[in-house]
Amino acid sequence: MTIYLTGFMGCGKSSTGRRVARALGYTFADTDCLVEETAGKSIARIFAEEGETVFRQLETEALAAIPQEGNTVLPCSERNLSLMRQRGRIVYLASSQERLVHILLACRRDRRPRIAGLDEAGIREYVRTALAQRESYYAQADRTVICDGMDTRHIADEIIAYVRSLEELR
Repeated sequence: MTIYLTGFMGCGKSSTGRRVARALGYTFADTDCLVEETAGKSIARIFAEEGETVFRQLETEALAAIPQEGNTVLPCSERNLSLMRQRGRIVYLASSQERLVHILLACRRDRRPRIAGLDEAGIREYVRTALAQRESYYAQADRTVICDGMDTRHIADEIIAYVRSLEELR
């Protein structure tokens, strides 16, 4: 079974995904790392030199290249929703705008091209508008986990319980 974790930048897809995969004995595959390996450069460089469109294409190609057999957890962009729906289950890690802004202000923004160089007001505006644009995609997830007020361990525990319930139905 493949479990796709989707949600806004900074919501914890990768850190939660690693914990979920480890607990379930699944493979963890990070599409960002796969893109960087394939392109031979960082995501920031891809954005700077080739643009977001090229990055998104590489991301889709990396996702499509992941073998279907076996059990895998992947953090993914909502942009590949149709591919994810065909291949597995989608879990949306839902976070409030305030939580996301707090996380993004504390992170290394140079590693996140969409917010590199933005001040607090810019990050707030970006999160507000992007969340609104993506809402219809996120609503299509098979499961939503509300992350506000929860740490990575508790978020992972909720996803693990969901996956185990799916495994029991097989």
